[in-house]
Amino acid sequence: MKKPAKKPWQVAFLLYFLLLFLIVITANGGNLPYNFLGKIPNYDIYGHFILYGIASFLSHLALGGKKIIIDQIFIPLGPFLFTVVTIAEEISQIYLPHRTFSIVDLNASLIGIILFYYLAELWIFYHKKRLR
Repeated sequence: MKKPAKKPWQVAFLLYFLLLFLIVITANGGNLPYNFLGKIPNYDIYGHFILYGIASFLSHLALGGKKIIIDQIFIPLGPFLFTVVTIAEEISQIYLPHRTFSIVDLNASLIGIILFYYLAELWIFYHKKRLR
């Protein structure tokens, strides 16, 4: 049996992670295009949901759907690691002058991570032959 074709997903996740890193650095410096973004109602909430959700989807597929077992609970490794990074990044905003911690943003991020994880599971289910 062949190993899953993870390489394209790994490349996609790496590139996407670099994009997210660039967005975080830009936001931490207060250099996001707020004039443009401000025209979109609740842009921050939608951004967290979509951006972090896509990262969850890509990380899950990049790791081939790998899960870890903690106390007899199966936890998807990619989304779990990204959740830890997400929580740390949102908490770090407390200490940054151009950022503001928001529980709403954190919740939008976590909901995106969970929903897009399930979408990745559906992707794996419907594309099993291609991934093997």
